[in-house]
Amino acid sequence: MGNLKLAMFLAYKSIFKGNRWALVLIVTVMSLSFANLLLTPSILLGVTETINRQQVETLYGDIVVAPRSDDYYLSRAGSITETVKQIPGVTGVAAHLDYSALVEYAWLDKVSPSDKGRSGSWSVVGIDPADEANVTTIHNHMIQGSYLDASDRNAIILGVEVAGGEQSESAPFQTLQGVQVGDAVRLTYPNGVQREYLVKGIFRAQESRADRTAFVTRAELASVLGRTVYGDRASEILVTVDSPDNRAGVLDHISALGIDGEVRSWLEYAGSMGGVAASFGAIASLISGIGLVVAGIVMFIVIYINVIHSRRHIGILRAIGIKRDVIIGSYLAQALFYAAAGIVLGGLAFGLGIQGYFDQHPLDLSIGQVSLALEAGTVQNAVLGLIGAAVFAGLIPVLTITRQGIIQAIWGN
Repeated sequence: MGNLKLAMFLAYKSIFKGNRWALVLIVTVMSLSFANLLLTPSILLGVTETINRQQVETLYGDIVVAPRSDDYYLSRAGSITETVKQIPGVTGVAAHLDYSALVEYAWLDKVSPSDKGRSGSWSVVGIDPADEANVTTIHNHMIQGSYLDASDRNAIILGVEVAGGEQSESAPFQTLQGVQVGDAVRLTYPNGVQREYLVKGIFRAQESRADRTAFVTRAELASVLGRTVYGDRASEILVTVDSPDNRAGVLDHISALGIDGEVRSWLEYAGSMGGVAASFGAIASLISGIGLVVAGIVMFIVIYINVIHSRRHIGILRAIGIKRDVIIGSYLAQALFYAAAGIVLGGLAFGLGIQGYFDQHPLDLSIGQVSLALEAGTVQNAVLGLIGAAVFAGLIPVLTITRQGIIQAIWGN
């Protein structure tokens, strides 16, 4: 016990009675190293969460009820929708009627029937606007005009990558090259039906597939399909829940209803974007590992230089009878102090400064607004890694010096 107190006393004297600038430098390096270990993984995790959130909010909802593999449509879509709405935890249910069309703008300016003009083929989705607003966020992303109303029959809203213009990220030839609200577009459907619509609004959801979609009302698309039965059919029904934790329970509840269709989580539809998100997770782990190694090397260099400068002091302590274990313990305590101070100050700087800034000013990327997302495992790994690096950096040089003879330690030869 006496040796422990002596080691703590020597550590205290070395830290607080030694070179103040060295103390400030070491703690600053530790703090920046810890903040860096948190920052990069949290940015990449934020990107992953944004990709996932965009798919849920603009494409799939939390759960998708789809037709069986041998059918194109769900029958009795209205009944299914009303039944699912009664399930506890469900916050929104929206039926989609999917189709596609050749969309033409300024078709009267074409010089010949073979002239492609300003046209392209895109997905057209029939929706019930009020229900859709409870499931997806398309209505919140209108950059021109307004959202659809239930009574709209000659109106259409276009994704920005369909309409084109300054906010589009696609090449002009891949869009309608600048359609504006109030302009007319002509849609030619695969069944030969041709309709003209006024562009009521243009949206930018920052999800590539959503932004390459056009929306009309479900009643309008049912009339295009030509049979009244399509008024109660759906290509898919999207469901949102109040919490991701309830997703599995609600999915099981819907499956137990005996719907003549297939019930899946949105994750089963993620496809390539799910792979992208998983890749970001792997990259975050790799960068975290590299960052931890770099932080350990930096700490080792800083603490090693500090110990080397204390070589004569170590030799004198040994000369007056201080045990080798006490000296090692004092420098280990110093290293742990530096690590603890770096973790506390770096954590405060990250939590109160960096994360607060990104919460108020998220990164505006093409995939959406990206804020920092921090997992408990990332913090735990950073703390344990920094402490381990501190122990390594504190022990190795002092062990080397204390193995030297007293005269050699004092005079350095």
